[in-house]
Amino acid sequence: MPSTEIEFVEFRAEHLDATLELTAQAGWTNRKDDLSMLLGLGCGYVAILNNHVVGSMCMTFFGEVATIGILVVDEKMRGQGIGGQLMNLALKKAGKRECRLIASSDGKPLYLKLGFDEMEAAPTHRGVVACMDAPDGAEWATLDDFDQISEIDRTATGIDRRALISTLLNKGVIAVIRHAGKVVGYAAMLRYGSDEVAGPVVASSTEEARRLLSFIFSQRTGALIRVDLRQQSGLADWLNSIGIAEVSTGTAMRRGKAHAATEAPFRTYVLASSQFGFP
Repeated sequence: MPSTEIEFVEFRAEHLDATLELTAQAGWTNRKDDLSMLLGLGCGYVAILNNHVVGSMCMTFFGEVATIGILVVDEKMRGQGIGGQLMNLALKKAGKRECRLIASSDGKPLYLKLGFDEMEAAPTHRGVVACMDAPDGAEWATLDDFDQISEIDRTATGIDRRALISTLLNKGVIAVIRHAGKVVGYAAMLRYGSDEVAGPVVASSTEEARRLLSFIFSQRTGALIRVDLRQQSGLADWLNSIGIAEVSTGTAMRRGKAHAATEAPFRTYVLASSQFGFP
């Protein structure tokens, strides 16, 4: 007789293809490379029934903060507590770390039940980049800029995301603004799923954040771009005006002790992909 007991195990490479099937079933466009990248920055768990993966989750670690990136359950198995059990494993793994995620309207009730608090809305914009001129004052980063980019990111977010910055530099591109030769703002672009995701963007003003994005967009005419904004970024109207329109809104949520940004001239205007949580 087939077993009806669900087994929960660590997410391994052998579970990638089955998880891709679940994300496709959910209407997501993840690629195997995307999932491998998430696992490389953290870990994950899967739920298995009769040798079939029926649920998966990925989480990443950035210093004292853990982010929940993917939580997906087979549509035929929903309502049986699988998502909650996967989340409990994630929270146990996180230990004393603060946990963050971007919740959909469907997922929010579960996260509230698990003790997450709402932080702010996280609107997603998506569209095809129109032809635009490259603005003055921005340029492509090099590997030599890694330390400076990591430092202003830490100042803006309050957490250590050096592993993420390294991934962005090696798998994507990063634009920077310099003052007196020093990096004072950056914007990244990374292929994720069917889109090219712009973010994170850290700068000292909305005008500089817009300049960084404009520089990247000027190099990507015709590309399908996704931008996950901070609620108070001041960039929404501009993005809408250039055809990168708001298509959905998630909710940034947090559980545990908050690790806040320090008082500094830098702030986050655009998130990394929502799979990396908030900010």
